[in-house]
This record gives sequence, structure tokens and C-alpha cells, in this order.
Amino acid sequence: MQRAIKLIGLALLYVLAFFFVEVLGAFHPYVWTYSAVPAALVAAWPYYKLCQRYPLPGMAMLCAIMLLMLNFLFGQGHEIFALGCFLFGFIAEGFRKFWGNYRGRKGTIASYVVMALIPFTKTCVWWVDFETVTNMNIYNKRDIYYATLAGKILSFPVLTTMVVLTIVIAFTAMWILTRKWNPREKYNVFIEN
Repeated sequence: MQRAIKLIGLALLYVLAFFFVEVLGAFHPYVWTYSAVPAALVAAWPYYKLCQRYPLPGMAMLCAIMLLMLNFLFGQGHEIFALGCFLFGFIAEGFRKFWGNYRGRKGTIASYVVMALIPFTKTCVWWVDFETVTNMNIYNKRDIYYATLAGKILSFPVLTTMVVLTIVIAFTAMWILTRKWNPREKYNVFIEN
């Protein structure tokens, strides 16, 4: 049971890293909209530890589901975001399986790059439901700049830059962390040896 608590704790630390960056979005709309960029750096260590200590299927999906639950809990959930969590979580699990059967360094790096793009689906919500999201942000932050900056935020060059930066930062952070990659040989979360 203690192992399961540690597993959930690491996944929660990963999720809270994203949430912390989103909270900083209260200072400026770009921080909220492009939270994937700094979160790719902040959340790297918890994800690395999770995959190293628990080389089991489902770790990426666990993080994605917990991230989705926290966002819905705080009123930031949306169907597009939910779809993004499940889609990116599924792809990340596929990479972990393909490169090293959940134990490989390449699989961990590739899966983290995919997981780091999950917050980008929040930006995609603006395309689908622009008025509601803009009004929600103005109401939550009490500032009209969300409405005035929305056109710039959603411009193709800015979005492309955001995605590229997220991928580069996520890849670099995980590549550095996994230089001495040494996952546990055998591990069962719910059975004590």
C-alpha cells in the first residue's frame, strides 16, 4: 500500500507542476495559454522518477487522467481537453511500449515529449469555443486584456513557436535527466516483497 501511495504521490507532483504554471497565468494571458512551455521543464523530474521507479504500463495515462481530473475540479475542463488527455496519454503509452517495453530510455523521452503537449489542447479549445473561453478568462481574471490579446495568442506563428519550444524543452530536459537511466528490474506496486 505504501508503494501505491508513493506512485500516486509522484503522479500528483507531475500534475501539480502543470497546475502551478497555470496558476501563474493569472498574471498574463500568454502564461495561461502557453503553459505547456514552462511546464515541460517543471514537470520533467516527477515524470522521470515515475517512469524509472515504476516501469509499468499505464504511468503516462495515469498522469494524463489525473491532470484531466484536476482541471475539471477547478472548472478548467473541456471536452477537447479531455480528448487531448486521453489521446496524448495513449500515444505516450505506445511510445513507452515500442521503445523498451516500458523500461527504455528512448520510450521515456518520447513519451514525455508527447505528454508535454497536453496543455496545448487547452489552447485548441479557443478555436472551438472562442467566445465562452474568452468570457470565462475575463470573468476569472477580471481583466479585459484576454479579449484584446486573443487574436495574437491564436496566430499561427505564435502557436507554432509554442509547440516547437515545448518539444525542444521537453526533449532536452528528459534527455538530461535520463543520462544515467536505470529503471527497476521488477516492480509490483501493490504487493510487498
